[in-house]
Amino acid sequence: MGVLFYIFCTTLPSHIIPFTLFWNFQWRSRRMALTLVTVNVLCKMAFAAYCLANGLYFRNLELMFAVIGFLIYCCFLRLSPFKMLFTYLLIVDYLLIIRGIVSVLAVHVFDIPIQGWISSFICILLYGFTLPLLLRFFRQVANLVYRTDAPQLWRIIWLVPAFVTVLALIFTDSYLASSAGSGFFLFCRFGLLICVFAIYYVLLQSLEGLEQQTALRERLIFESRLLEIQMEEEEKRSLLMMDVAQQTRQMRHDLRHHLTAIQAMTGDENPRLSEYITALIRDIPSAVQDYCENPTVNAVISHYAARCQQEGITFATRLTVPTQNTNMDDRSLCIVFANLLENAVEACRRMCEGETFIRLNSRLEYGVLTITMENSFNGTVHMQDGKFYSSKRNGFGIGLSSVQAVAKAHDGDTRFEPEGNVFLSLIYVKL
Repeated sequence: MGVLFYIFCTTLPSHIIPFTLFWNFQWRSRRMALTLVTVNVLCKMAFAAYCLANGLYFRNLELMFAVIGFLIYCCFLRLSPFKMLFTYLLIVDYLLIIRGIVSVLAVHVFDIPIQGWISSFICILLYGFTLPLLLRFFRQVANLVYRTDAPQLWRIIWLVPAFVTVLALIFTDSYLASSAGSGFFLFCRFGLLICVFAIYYVLLQSLEGLEQQTALRERLIFESRLLEIQMEEEEKRSLLMMDVAQQTRQMRHDLRHHLTAIQAMTGDENPRLSEYITALIRDIPSAVQDYCENPTVNAVISHYAARCQQEGITFATRLTVPTQNTNMDDRSLCIVFANLLENAVEACRRMCEGETFIRLNSRLEYGVLTITMENSFNGTVHMQDGKFYSSKRNGFGIGLSSVQAVAKAHDGDTRFEPEGNVFLSLIYVKL
């Protein structure tokens, strides 16, 4: 009866631990899984009683019931079988280590049967001391394992703890006093303990690095998609700016002719009306200035030049941007110029005192377009890890990040440096 109780004491934790770890995970039927596990334990105890009554060896049947228990979890837990196998092997290794410690204490310290009442109580005490701490470790492993999406890794990595576990089972038998009393038993079981902690420590470090890489990859995908959306919107915006500029030219031209015609029809009968119309003709803004050869970029520059004029910001520019570029389309160029000027206008607008200005220049040499810009700002910047925080919302600024992404995508780079109350921007790209 004492041997049967020992088998029960060493069997129960192998099912308590998985249910504790996976209780909040998705199950196909948690109730059915509990029922089948209970049936599995009862069948194991019945077979153990039969083997003990007839003097049969129970070790192989015990391994069979352990495999059946694992298959029950595989059938009812909505998790990857390879991830479950990896975690399950960790639990098996823990149980083997506890059982090995009990066997060593029974043979070398207390001189009692390995499978008896006292050994069972020692086993319960060891579980009581170690299991609360180990459960925290097991939960950390389980959460990290199931957060890491690496199918190829999980198909192979479980073989490492499996190989160590199989060796410990083959060369040591914790049920036999002759085995537990040998130095080889101590070497194998403590070697298993060291290997388990070493394997899982290294693997946890690797998984954390893999998780960080996965998060970085997802972030890059998100930023890439965000950049694509911004490029599409910038293209629509630049086309709209070009249409508005063309319509403005046409309306200005037609308005001047209409006013000239009206002035001619008034003749000398109403000199005050004639003077008023003359003043209107004189005050009509001149045609949109051509800032560079590229019409799309020119529309963007014209838009922000008009905003600067409205807000009293001194705007000076000298640009060289060719019409046709083999390595960089107009959308990417618009993202660079529009984001730079948008940030500069916002920075000037937030200034409470001092001169507000924007000086934008570009030059083309050997196929490399270099853009430099200086703009005034209030002298306050917030940075972390080389990135600027947005002044309009929480989080990092999207504008400068987009400029950096476009530059790197076109064999270039960026540099942004605040110096006093002047913010310097330097960008170069290959056209």
